[in-house]
Amino acid sequence: MRRLVAAASAVSLILAVAAARPAAAGEPKVLPESNLSLLDRGLVEAARTLVARSPIAAGSKIALKRLPEAPISAAATRAVLAALTERRVEVWVVTGAAPESGAALERAAPTGASPTTVEEMRERALARARTGSSGAVFDPGTGSASDAAPDELDLPLLVVNVDEARVDYPRLFRSGLFGGLHVERRAIASLSGELRRPGTRSVYWVGAADTSLADHVMRSEVALLEDATHPETKGTVPSQSWQKVIEPVLVVGLVVGLISLFYTNRP
Repeated sequence: MRRLVAAASAVSLILAVAAARPAAAGEPKVLPESNLSLLDRGLVEAARTLVARSPIAAGSKIALKRLPEAPISAAATRAVLAALTERRVEVWVVTGAAPESGAALERAAPTGASPTTVEEMRERALARARTGSSGAVFDPGTGSASDAAPDELDLPLLVVNVDEARVDYPRLFRSGLFGGLHVERRAIASLSGELRRPGTRSVYWVGAADTSLADHVMRSEVALLEDATHPETKGTVPSQSWQKVIEPVLVVGLVVGLISLFYTNRP
């Protein structure tokens, strides 16, 4: 009986020591990168892929339509601008609704005789742009601050949409038999874009790109990594099932039983 008690105590001590992870004295705990930072990296990768798939030539000039106001729009805009500047593309950011087709230009034409050619429609649109009646506002973007704002319809227009940008937690698991609870963290970013021709603003290219980045973090760190001002960084952590809770107890009981059988059957 003494041997059985001693064996059970030894097993419990070994398992307790193996499970314990004392932190070094005075060593600060370093958190993983935030959910917003992970999602930002995902947007950068998706933007690079989207620009690489597009027919935008290196060294060219384009207009980029500003994304609608949203918490993630700033990060998506930075990602697209970074991808374009990597290809040495000069970018002017356009705010406002530009005409999308020749028919739209005709509807917006001044009163009087209707234009009969695309060139005439373009000239009228350029006249409205010079007088400021088109409602478009140009930011220099990546161009020089001394560059004059180009005419609205002189450049190809790139329109980018954020189809998906979020962080979720697909899996909850325990590291080792008595290790701490971890969650798998995944950042998903999906962008789509289209290019419109100068003048007519007819669409001549559409494309899409997406990426997914994953790692794992401690369950107790999830709240510290999320950002309340960005709903895209908040997800639902899966709950822990009772099988995962009782599993370590069953393993310890099995080990103790085997050791007791071993000492009982000794001659």
